Amino acid sequence: MKKNILITAVGGRSVGSGILHALTRSSTEAANRWNIIAADADTFSWGLYKVKERTLLPFAGEPNYIDAVLAAVKKFDLHAIIPGSEAEANVLSKNKDLFNIPIITNEHEIMPLMMDKFATTLKLKELGLPVIPTYKIEDWAKALEKFEFPFIVKPTTGTGGSKGVTICASEIALKTILNNLPANSGYCIQPLIGSEDEEYTVGVLSDKTGQLIDSIVMKRKLLGLSLLDTKIIDGKKMSISTGYSQGYFIKHQQIQNFCEKLSASINSKGPLNIQLRIHKDEIYVFEIHPRFSGTTTMRADVGFNEPDLLLRNYLFNENFGRLNHQTEVAVIRAFEHVVVPISE
Repeated sequence: MKKNILITAVGGRSVGSGILHALTRSSTEAANRWNIIAADADTFSWGLYKVKERTLLPFAGEPNYIDAVLAAVKKFDLHAIIPGSEAEANVLSKNKDLFNIPIITNEHEIMPLMMDKFATTLKLKELGLPVIPTYKIEDWAKALEKFEFPFIVKPTTGTGGSKGVTICASEIALKTILNNLPANSGYCIQPLIGSEDEEYTVGVLSDKTGQLIDSIVMKRKLLGLSLLDTKIIDGKKMSISTGYSQGYFIKHQQIQNFCEKLSASINSKGPLNIQLRIHKDEIYVFEIHPRFSGTTTMRADVGFNEPDLLLRNYLFNENFGRLNHQTEVAVIRAFEHVVVPISE
């Protein structure tokens, strides 16, 4: 008998839509295990119309959010919930004790690493790892004293999908950005470390007890949907990604060892996504996301189906070792659409 699983935040470019994809594609065994109920705050969300059952939820920051999710548990006789957005992962992980079913998230204690760039920097320093210096935007002059352009200007919190991230190539451009930011904007500024040719997204998957299952490395290809901003600076191309990753799944023992050790150091349990660059043979982490990745859908297609594995671990106490997933393959992304009667 299939288990009823709620996936939230299933809009077209969301993490939630990737989780839904991983659990429903007819070519996977997962499609025969799970009955997926899709949820979102907006009726114009792609994933709502890719499954038979759907529901609307308030935004995670609204006071009735938890009550609405609890109501969905009863309505659909749910066996587990997988949050598909950072905000919901944060709220639901904090309130796991209110539910009598598993919430498939990482531990709430490490959610600040996803929600706050300064928390990430402090944790990396604490672990003795190389860090990308991060300054409050009002301290931009200090950053310019120590580093040369280019810089990255971005929000300190809420940069899922690289929202609000900009390359800054000159002091004139920086001052233009500063003049357009509201007071107390919460932005930060960092030197742009490394090149687009050495940027990676890494998944480290651990089970509900923190036991390592496996890791997977994608070398990013910043092109098309993946390219947010690019500038030529001193004859060199400088680019940043949208967070909508594509590229090459590869074996890279140095990166895997580094990220698996980092995962253990922060007591990760469940999905963990790490974004990094290699610069002068050093690994520099610039994002730590204790949640499922935007690459979840592609990982599943090469045999690294994180939501399926964790659901089996939580609901059936199955244990897993290394996954023998495909490597040395390219994954290329495009948009997908769905045609829906307006009456629905």
